[in-house]
Amino acid sequence: MLAQAAFASLNLSIMSLRITDIHLHNFRSYEDFRLEGIGDLTILAGPNAAGKTNAIEALQLLTATSSFRNATGTELVRRGEGTARISCSVTDGQRELDRALAISEGKRTYMLNGKRRRPKDLRGTLPSVTFTPDDLNLAKGSDRVRRHELDLVGSQVNANYYQIVRDYEKILRHKNRLLADEAPSALLDATNELFAKIGEQLTSYRRALFARLEPKIAAHYASISGGREPLTADYRASFETDGIEPEATHDIAASESVSLPTSVSTLRAAIEACQGDERRRHRALVGPHLDAVRISLDGLDSTKFASQGQQRSIVLSIKLAEAEVIEDILDQLPVLLLDDVMSELDAQRRAALVETLLEGKQAFITTAHVDYFDTEMLDRARLVEL
Repeated sequence: MLAQAAFASLNLSIMSLRITDIHLHNFRSYEDFRLEGIGDLTILAGPNAAGKTNAIEALQLLTATSSFRNATGTELVRRGEGTARISCSVTDGQRELDRALAISEGKRTYMLNGKRRRPKDLRGTLPSVTFTPDDLNLAKGSDRVRRHELDLVGSQVNANYYQIVRDYEKILRHKNRLLADEAPSALLDATNELFAKIGEQLTSYRRALFARLEPKIAAHYASISGGREPLTADYRASFETDGIEPEATHDIAASESVSLPTSVSTLRAAIEACQGDERRRHRALVGPHLDAVRISLDGLDSTKFASQGQQRSIVLSIKLAEAEVIEDILDQLPVLLLDDVMSELDAQRRAALVETLLEGKQAFITTAHVDYFDTEMLDRARLVEL
């Protein structure tokens, strides 16, 4: 209930910020790159290895304060250099802000108007939705991919969500170390109390966010597919015994699956029910890290039965739904960062994406082939050759 209230009532009344300038210095393949006077739609065109994806990654770091590549600090610095810096200027028409990220000795330092800021202080003020070819795993990959996607969105729209994710990751690592070391029962019991409390909070926040996303994903899919088959989605906690089962084979060995009594309804009860198995296998066998997020088409699991075209429609629907939910919660249009996705979509799906792009959202798109864009879109866009 707490998570539902947080997502229902959070509205920061942020006036819509937009990026006007970007500067990349010694970042990845860029020695020095500047782009000024940025408008609604920017197309970064060039051959493979021209640095298109690097630019999208820089923009995601400046907006969502995360990278879809999960890169270390040293990987972000241009080869042969010791430091890197990326920055952007943003405005809402009334005020101008400068956001920057300095990278030195593997450490990242964020700044706002020249003053150091923690990432969590910036997260959500200029949110973004990133779409890359690897995101097709949202439709065909494991539950882990979809859980991670939920957490990325949730962390941008709610500071508590982000902190709970971090706390759960820490307590999960600690619990697994205790199990591996065969720690005394008293110590493990105390850890399980905290593990259950944080884990149930995380599941609650995920459910509240998923409840907002699910109908929008279904609606977008119906529009893109022409209503040919209904999309349904479900979030199921690993400690619940009814409905769909966790996808254990993707997260733990098939031999480590665990059966819970039908009466289990809380994480603490589930831990007690499987603590013997956890002791023998030296790892946590129940918790939000094993929750299931399933998408079905006409009742069939998308990971097993969806065609490539259906998978692309699912992922596009998820991304469009994310943009809507971020706008609903934060009262701020998210920046769309689209890395070479036009090549992954057919004409119908490209048209659905373009319709969204023309609704006033700011977008950066990379492509190796400008032919994917029609004349109207090219006329409205700024084309940058890399």
